[in-house]
Amino acid sequence: MYKGWLPSALLMHVPYETFWKLNPKKLQPFEKAFEMEQKAHQNRMNLEAWIKGLYNQHAVASIMSKGARYPQKPLDLFGNAEKATPQQEVEAFERFMVAHNAQRETN
Repeated sequence: MYKGWLPSALLMHVPYETFWKLNPKKLQPFEKAFEMEQKAHQNRMNLEAWIKGLYNQHAVASIMSKGARYPQKPLDLFGNAEKATPQQEVEAFERFMVAHNAQRETN
C-alpha cells in the first residue's frame, strides 16, 4: 500500500486523509482528472514550442531576405488582426526563396 497505491494517489493530488477513505474504484476519477491535466499541460507545452518555432522562422527569414522583417509586435495567433491576402503570402515566400537561393549560391 505505501509503495504502490499511496504514492500514485498523492501524485494525482489525492489528499492523504481522503486516500484512506477510498477504494481503487473510487480512485479512478482522480486518475482520469490527473491524465486530463497532464494532457492539457502537454498541449500547452506543444503550443509554446510551436510559437517559439514561428518566431525563430521569422528571425531566420529576416536575416536571409531583405524584404522580410522580424515582427515589431507580437504575432496575432488567434485571428484578431487583418490577415495577409494570398497574393501577399506568395510575394513574401518569393522574397524568402530568392534570398535563400542567393545565400546558398554564395556559400
